[in-house]
Amino acid sequence: MLQDRTVVRSELDDHVLFKIFRAYYQEPILVQQTLYDHHHSELELSVIQSGSGCYRCAGKDYEFHAGDVFMHCGNDVHCFKRIDKGTVLSLLVIQFEPRFVWSSGGDWLDSRYLQIFLGGEKNEIRRHISGEDAVAKTIYNILSNCFLECEQHEPAYDMFIKANLLTILANLARYYHEEISGREFSIKMENIGHLENSMNYILGHLEENLALDDLAREAGMSRSYYSTMFKKMNGISVWTYITNQRIAKAQYLLEKDDVSVIEVSEACGFSNLSNFNRAFKKITGKTPREYRKAIISVHTT
Repeated sequence: MLQDRTVVRSELDDHVLFKIFRAYYQEPILVQQTLYDHHHSELELSVIQSGSGCYRCAGKDYEFHAGDVFMHCGNDVHCFKRIDKGTVLSLLVIQFEPRFVWSSGGDWLDSRYLQIFLGGEKNEIRRHISGEDAVAKTIYNILSNCFLECEQHEPAYDMFIKANLLTILANLARYYHEEISGREFSIKMENIGHLENSMNYILGHLEENLALDDLAREAGMSRSYYSTMFKKMNGISVWTYITNQRIAKAQYLLEKDDVSVIEVSEACGFSNLSNFNRAFKKITGKTPREYRKAIISVHTT
């Protein structure tokens, strides 16, 4: 069950920049709500406030306890596998687009630190940080402040959240320093900027028939070089990224009662309803109608 959810969208293309929410689950509810294997391009930080169990992230299982932190790189597959009986799982979560924090970074942001959070090829940094670790306590406190900013909704609260996220990421970069020292990163900051431009273009044109040649042109690269650099940065192909973003947009639209499934399919760039249903179920584990029914059930609980 989700509580106190805040969603901030871009004024340029109406795409979600970040979501922050508190959620809690009990073991029987977990099965009913189906926290299936899923992934998304947004980065995600989760802090376990209470409960214990088993969590799977990026192909590895982790036993978790209160105070633990999980850091998901872009497109990590993750889910809760088990919640221990007699416990209530409560967690604080923030999901955000990389551009939310890095768009104002400019050239001073070292690409060695930037790329450890983007997923990409051979990214094997630890996703789980024990609550006993000092950095986990720091992240817990900062993320709690982010949640408080959303609750109070004071002027410029989103700027405070961006500043807090940069502080969290700086702490994580320092924490992961030993793991990334000596590692060669093959993407220059200039190319990251070009790729970000093409990704922003994708987000603003999801309903259209996107062509690889046009996207490469938007990034100022050849078709083959663009495809290679895109996968190095994101860990997935261009087309997988587009499909993921279309499904993310579809999930947002399906939460609205006044939009039919067919209209959602068309608004997200799918050529027909069959392709939409197939892609949606592959990523979320549910058909669009099943997903809408589950969302309505959660909101009315």
